[in-house]
Amino acid sequence: MLHQSMLFLAGALGLFAATAVYSSVSDIKRRSVNSFTFLPMFIMAAVFYVLSHEFYMSILTVILAVSTFIRTDSYIYLMLPVLSFFIAFITGDLSIGVMIAILFVLLGFRETLFGIGDVKAEVSYLLAFQYISRPFFRGSVFAMSLLVYISVFSVLMILAFYVSALRKGLKFEGLHLHYDEEEYSKNSYKYRITGSGDNARMSYRMPFLVPINLAAFFSVLIGLPIFWY
Repeated sequence: MLHQSMLFLAGALGLFAATAVYSSVSDIKRRSVNSFTFLPMFIMAAVFYVLSHEFYMSILTVILAVSTFIRTDSYIYLMLPVLSFFIAFITGDLSIGVMIAILFVLLGFRETLFGIGDVKAEVSYLLAFQYISRPFFRGSVFAMSLLVYISVFSVLMILAFYVSALRKGLKFEGLHLHYDEEEYSKNSYKYRITGSGDNARMSYRMPFLVPINLAAFFSVLIGLPIFWY
């Protein structure tokens, strides 16, 4: 059983590495990712639960995966994670990882806070690795580690953008940039324009998949150092 678990972990890590590299590069270059990029991670998670005879978890994985392929402005999108919550509650599978995965799906409604690609990444990683036995360190819950690392790497990326923008001589107004024709013409895919004329502003479109993938990498390998002892 241990041998099979290690083989499965090795396969999951290999799939994660390929998914993380591809999605990060795509998000950096195009600020978008193919809709099916994270489908193999969902399948990997569902297969793991079937092999572990945790059939309700495999059903939850399928439901949450399906929800991320539905239009985010539809009410069915909201109904599926709510259904998942009740199934998990009734069957006793309402782990921290499942609760956070459901929360991420709900926060993806109408893509106001998260793009659907970001939601797919977060949810598929949570379902695939929430019960992981780390090869180097143990102790912390994967879901909590993922949340902490996403926050840390997102803040670092935002700070890096601010420093880069200031070095380029771009001017800020609150959280937005004054419209700069030269910068926008070179990097139009990086910005979203609001307003027009003298009131035009540029909003930076951060490639969130980069901090998400970095967070998943650190969460898988080491978790939170505070829980090592």
